[in-house]
Amino acid sequence: MNKIMHGVVLAVFALACWLVTMILRMSMMVAAGTNHQLPAFSRFCLGVGPMIAVGLTALAAIYCLVVWLRKWEKCPSWVAFLATSMSTVVLLMLPMIIAIQLPIIDFINRLPHN
Repeated sequence: MNKIMHGVVLAVFALACWLVTMILRMSMMVAAGTNHQLPAFSRFCLGVGPMIAVGLTALAAIYCLVVWLRKWEKCPSWVAFLATSMSTVVLLMLPMIIAIQLPIIDFINRLPHN
């Protein structure tokens, strides 16, 4: 049961990282519709964010492989893996929220006033 829950947590973590990268792509699409350059922080997060998400997902998958393949006397708890992975998603998402909102706010501010 413990090993199955590690797999479930890994799947949820991978889905959350995928959603973060899709939200970053949405921000790039909004920015592509304008002729203005993105803020530097947004460019940094758009460039580095997907690589970090893929790296963290790969690291979590390697950890799960170690848990699944190794014969433990007492297998590590899945609750600790859940807490670590979801905390990582939250810490990854906080700067991404700022990076996503900057181009959207800039786009809204540049809309013509009627």
